[in-house]
Amino acid sequence: MNQSLQALEDQYFLLRGSLDTFKQQGATPEQIEQLRSQIVRSRANYWKAIDSIFHDDDPEVSNLILQLNTEQETLTASIHHLENIAEVLNAVNKAVDIGSQLVSKAISV
Repeated sequence: MNQSLQALEDQYFLLRGSLDTFKQQGATPEQIEQLRSQIVRSRANYWKAIDSIFHDDDPEVSNLILQLNTEQETLTASIHHLENIAEVLNAVNKAVDIGSQLVSKAISV
């Protein structure tokens, strides 16, 4: 699996797996819906990436992979130590936006 697809897969599974954590930490129904919306976007990015080719040696693609992996590390820590749900949701939005930018660089097969 190439780095692009791996980064998008990691993001999708992290977000999907965090839903229960958000619920347990008292996220409001609106916050849960916001997270679900981002999970759907992340899944769409991942599925599109499965049917695409990435040039991981392209500097733009490499930069987006680096940004996505950095956001992923931050998100993982933030979700495990969920203190401010609104801030974490902002980070989720940012990470999914980066994933969307990455997918836009893909070539469909």
